[in-house]
Amino acid sequence: MKTPTPTTPPIRALTAAAVTLALALAPIGGLRVAHAAPANDDDADADADDDDDDDQAMSEAKQLFDAGVTRYSAAQYGEAVGLWLEAYDLIPPSFENRLIKAELIYNVARAQQKWFEIDKDVQHLRQSREILGRYLGEVDDLYGEQAAIEREKIEEQIAEVDEQIADWEAEQARREAELAERMRPKFDEDADTREAKRNKAMLGAGAGLSALGFGGIGLLVTGIVLAGGAQAQTGGLPLEADIPAREAAITRGESGNALMVTGTLVAGVFLAAGIPLLAVGVASEKKRKARRAEAGVDVAQLGPAWIPGGAGLSIGGRF
Repeated sequence: MKTPTPTTPPIRALTAAAVTLALALAPIGGLRVAHAAPANDDDADADADDDDDDDQAMSEAKQLFDAGVTRYSAAQYGEAVGLWLEAYDLIPPSFENRLIKAELIYNVARAQQKWFEIDKDVQHLRQSREILGRYLGEVDDLYGEQAAIEREKIEEQIAEVDEQIADWEAEQARREAELAERMRPKFDEDADTREAKRNKAMLGAGAGLSALGFGGIGLLVTGIVLAGGAQAQTGGLPLEADIPAREAAITRGESGNALMVTGTLVAGVFLAAGIPLLAVGVASEKKRKARRAEAGVDVAQLGPAWIPGGAGLSIGGRF
């Protein structure tokens, strides 16, 4: 979405006129104070010194303001903002200068908007919005009967800045969505087929090895039963019992022991190999199906089905 170029009003010339007026009136005010109390020479001298300091500060502020206007006209908005802020700091914070300072900071806000048009840094707009908001809160005190007209103008400008910020945020969201879409890996059907075969092989091998391992457990249990039975039988035979019966029991016990050893080895080896293969295969297949679902490959489709003599619904998809 293309952000429309705002119709930013020019900076207010009132600031220059107000500064000039203040410079012209400052010495007069000082002389009036001096004549009002001629008996107190120390106070008169102090007031004269203060007036000289204010006169010098206002003169420097006027020069900085004019330099800022030149930078503003040359589209050097960052430098204009810096110069006007310096001028703002130089103007004495008196009741008479409140309108001058307010108009000057207003121009700073407008320059911030123009600066945004150059480098697209939304921080300029946010600073302008904050300045205009503070300025709006002082309109009634600054303009008196003209406050309603000035308030309407400032509110329109704030709405314009808010719209610019909203457009910038919407554009950023759109770009981030496009970037995320470009960075998302495309679904590769061939790679998915190879992975499915690999997972199937792992699951098959894991199941087969695990089955052999469980068979080993069966041998182990059988051996335990045979050995235990033989031991119980030989233990119950008297010493004078038939030697062949005792030897047969011992043979069964040895066979049981052999089955236990074999079962232990078979179960240990094949289960140790089969169960991890099953776990890896199941996890890999789960991830593969999740990727297919995310890519919309396994989405079922519901549609009409026409059959001889009637109609119905069919569900189809790629699984």
